[in-house]
Amino acid sequence: MPDPRPLRPNDPPELGGFRLTGRIGEGAQGTVYAGESDTGERVAVKLLHAELDGDEQARLYFERELATARQVAPFCTARIIAARADGDAPYIVSEYIDGPSLRQLVAERGVLPADELVRLAIGTATALAAIHEAGVVHRDFKPANVLLGPDGPKVIDFGVARPLEATSATLTGAIGTPAFMAPEQVAGTSGGPPLDMFAWGCTMAYAANGVPPFGHDSIPATMHRILHAEPELGALGGDLRELVAACLGKDPARRPTAVQVLTRLLGLRTGENLLAEGTSAAATLTPAVRTVPAPRLQPPITPAPPSPPVFPAPPFGGPPPGRPPGRRGRVLAVTGAAAGVVLLAGATTAAVLLRSDSGDTNDRATTSANTTRPVTRQTPGAGCAYLPSTGSEMKDVGTPPTSAADRGPVRATVKTNLGTIEMELDGAKAPCTVNSIVYLAGKAFYDNTSCHRLSTNAALKVLQCGDPSGTGTGGPAYRFGTENTSGVQYTRGVVAMARAEDPDSNGSQFFILYGDSPSLPKTYTVFGRITSGMAIIDDVAAAGPRAGLSDDDGPPKKKITITEFRTTPG
Repeated sequence: MPDPRPLRPNDPPELGGFRLTGRIGEGAQGTVYAGESDTGERVAVKLLHAELDGDEQARLYFERELATARQVAPFCTARIIAARADGDAPYIVSEYIDGPSLRQLVAERGVLPADELVRLAIGTATALAAIHEAGVVHRDFKPANVLLGPDGPKVIDFGVARPLEATSATLTGAIGTPAFMAPEQVAGTSGGPPLDMFAWGCTMAYAANGVPPFGHDSIPATMHRILHAEPELGALGGDLRELVAACLGKDPARRPTAVQVLTRLLGLRTGENLLAEGTSAAATLTPAVRTVPAPRLQPPITPAPPSPPVFPAPPFGGPPPGRPPGRRGRVLAVTGAAAGVVLLAGATTAAVLLRSDSGDTNDRATTSANTTRPVTRQTPGAGCAYLPSTGSEMKDVGTPPTSAADRGPVRATVKTNLGTIEMELDGAKAPCTVNSIVYLAGKAFYDNTSCHRLSTNAALKVLQCGDPSGTGTGGPAYRFGTENTSGVQYTRGVVAMARAEDPDSNGSQFFILYGDSPSLPKTYTVFGRITSGMAIIDDVAAAGPRAGLSDDDGPPKKKITITEFRTTPG
């Protein structure tokens, strides 16, 4: 999204409990503001021009349509957080996407190269497939409604156009942008998902050529060409050109569906997990094409110099490969010859190298695998100590209650883009850890976060998750001590806290073992076990990591995103 401008005197200071911090833009449908919750979550708030208070039927229609839109699966779409139809004007609160629109990108940097164009096509087709699967028609798909976020393209404003069309409540009285409207929209007849596919074809041609395929001069001339002329596809080539041409057919019944387009682009068989595969394939789009400046992007990975045999670092809360850690107070990032713990072949010691806050690397401790430094633990019966933790990647959501009693078992349901994982959390053996997990889940802290690290090393088979910043250095603005490490076994299915070397640096990051790791030092809090869904973890592990700490340690190739993390008493 564009950088917000200051609010005007007549702009509302808040909507729906979200404080408005700036004005992003204004269009025919309404005004878009940047906002944030009382916990610091960034959102986009769209205040619509429609007035529904005096029209009960229109208001109910609006609420029904947006309720359906909120059911759209979070595959390459911006999640709708809240919506309201009563009051002076309706509004919609959605996920904030930190990145430019496709329209802005093309205007500032020019057309997309062929490989990035394919990824864009995959991501947007994935979004439309998810939208159509929920029974929603976008009706205003265009480059301005495709945002290029840190994890790929995201489609916004779905589920908005049809309610506004029904109330004739836009400034122009028309829904859609002429250069991206389908013939049936131009003719004023009803339309379904095929009109979105026509707009998708127009958008892909725009990304490849810098102009829409039917021109963008006068509205009458553009509409005439949409109804009667053939599209100008310019630089489009290969399969993508054929798909775009098919989508731009005048007869909506002959256009391919979003699922058919996605199946062709991915080269998969119908029935496979297309939405998850499409999301993963599109996730690599943004780093190569985001508008400058983009200071939050991960820099290219520099190969590590030759060193003794290296196993990847245990699942500490360090940064992802190739990205230097920020200043994090006492939460230290673990580093070494390859930003990891170096295990000398045939030896029983591990040289633990810590990167200090200044970025220097210092040999701080050399410990035996069986006699590690003393671990600071929570004291049973004395309450839980949650201490402040500061850093640029920390997300302040408050602090859990300190008087947590032994909870007993807690069930955690973790919905992901690949399926649902069930956990049983041990509140008796790790009460303060489980107390923190329950608290963070209640704050939706884990929702829409992606697991950022996978190790497929023979000695360390883990998937690491729980960092809302996606950097490997993020967490809540508090830290707490280690629990439940005496005699634990790090075996398949175990869930444990990830942390830096400091035993008081537990935060939100956790790791799941998909294989036994008997050589892992017994210094990580075990707080639960997977009871269902290990096949999902196995599939992610089978795809392997992208280049990172080493060939067998880095961000997972098959992206897994937590869409919802909820807990209930066991």
